[in-house]
Amino acid sequence: MIPRFDFGGQGEVIHFAHANAYPPGCYRLFMNQLTPHFQVVGLQQRPLWPHTNPQEMTTWRLFADDLIHFMDQEGLRQVIGMGHSLGAVATMMAAITRPDLFKALVMIEPVFLPPHILELSAANPEAMAFLPLVQSALRRRTRWQSREAAFTRFRDKAVFARFSDEALWDYVNHATRIDEESGEAVLAFPREWEAQIYAHPPLTVWEDVTKVTQPVLAVRGAETDTVTEEAWQLWQEKCPEATFVELPDTGHMIPMERPSVLAEVVLSFCREVSG
Repeated sequence: MIPRFDFGGQGEVIHFAHANAYPPGCYRLFMNQLTPHFQVVGLQQRPLWPHTNPQEMTTWRLFADDLIHFMDQEGLRQVIGMGHSLGAVATMMAAITRPDLFKALVMIEPVFLPPHILELSAANPEAMAFLPLVQSALRRRTRWQSREAAFTRFRDKAVFARFSDEALWDYVNHATRIDEESGEAVLAFPREWEAQIYAHPPLTVWEDVTKVTQPVLAVRGAETDTVTEEAWQLWQEKCPEATFVELPDTGHMIPMERPSVLAEVVLSFCREVSG
C-alpha cells in the first residue's frame, strides 16, 4: 500500500506530486488556497516510505510507476495531475504512459535541463555523483537540538530567503520528525535519497513533452535556477499549445515563496479545464 496524503477540500480531484526533499506538508499554504475549490490528494514519494533503498532508483520513471500504482490503488481517473519539480516530471511521465488517468497537467518548475547538459549526463553518468548539488545533499545536516534550532539555522540560508516565516515553519515541521529518544529534530527525507535523485536527472524529457496529449499549464519562476531560459524557450517551441506562465520575484520554490500568486494561476487553469 503506497502511503497517501489528503489536504482535504471538495469538488473535482487534483493529484499533487511533491518535489525532491520537500514532503507534502511543506506545501500547506499553497494547498490552503486550492481546497475551497478542489479536493487535493497525492502519494508520498518513495523516499518517505519506510525501509527503501536509494540505490534501487536509477531513473525517475520509477516515480512515475509509483504514481500510476497509487492512482490505481485509489481508483482515481481523469484527475488534474499537478506536480512540482521531481513531481512535475513524474506526473508527465505517468500521463504519457496512462493518459486515462489525467484530464490535464499542471507542471510547476519541472526539472527540464537543457539538451547539452543532458547529453553530458548521458555520456558521463558516473560523473554525476560528483556534482556539487549531489555532494552538498550528501553532506546535509540531519539532526538539530530542536525544531526551533532548525528554524533558526534555516532562516539565514539563501534557499529559504523568499520563504515567509510561516512557510519556513511548514518546512521545518514536515521536513523533520522528532526522535522519541533524544527529542532532537531529525531530517525526514533521507539525504541519500535526495542525492541519488539529483545524480540521475531525467534524460528523455524533451522527447517526452511532445507525447503529452492533455492540456498543460507550465509555470516557471523568473528567478529560477532550475528551468533555464534556454529550456523555457525550447519547451514553448515543442509545445505551443500549452499555457506558459512566468511568475516574477520567485525562484524554483514557487509554491512556498508565492503561494497565493501561484494559486490564482492554477485555479484559473483548473476551472477552465473543468468547465
